[in-house]
Amino acid sequence: MLETNKPKRIDLSYIFHEIKHLLHIESGFLYTVGQLSLRPGKMVRRFILEDRSKVTKPLIFLIFSGTIFTLVFHFFKIEYIFFSFDQNSRVINESLRNNTIDHWTNTHIAYISLITGFFIALWISLFFKKHNYNVFEITILLCYSVGQGLLLITLFALTSILFANKSIAAVGIFVSYFYVFWSIGQFFGERKLMNYVKAIICCILGAVSVQLILILLAYILYQLKVN
Repeated sequence: MLETNKPKRIDLSYIFHEIKHLLHIESGFLYTVGQLSLRPGKMVRRFILEDRSKVTKPLIFLIFSGTIFTLVFHFFKIEYIFFSFDQNSRVINESLRNNTIDHWTNTHIAYISLITGFFIALWISLFFKKHNYNVFEITILLCYSVGQGLLLITLFALTSILFANKSIAAVGIFVSYFYVFWSIGQFFGERKLMNYVKAIICCILGAVSVQLILILLAYILYQLKVN
């Protein structure tokens, strides 16, 4: 009896297809990037409340964006420090510095961005309590916003290489910050200025919260090492 379901040979096109399927790129990664560029708040509201079929899932989007960011910065040997105890030398004793933590945070951008996003979401759930979104729904907003922010940083970094101007990369970092503020504010109502002010405050408090936790973790590791 002849076999009719015999699988095709594994070749380069098969590998690309599997990668695309894993990342859901064929179901709308570029569409998601486009929507996040034009109307991030509205897109995320639609994803949460109405239709989840057209866009890349939030966690996949963040991880894939973080992977692109990491590969580009590694390939072109661009230095980007997400967190370093050297940046906090005035408030941290020399003995608390832990290079392992520095290295992990700066080589796992997607994961540390997710953690930071979760803490920002906690602050957002307090400042925007009357909107009745839970912390997990707000985390979805942050996955998309931070993921798009990483893509913006990557785009500006590549542009800076093309024009041999490091200032362009620095501008990209500030643009990504303002993008996150804008997307959060638009999510809760684009016509209210106070929403954008509260978004900035929540992002600052979330980032500070993560840094304090990393400092505490370094202190615990130091104590374990000493004892």
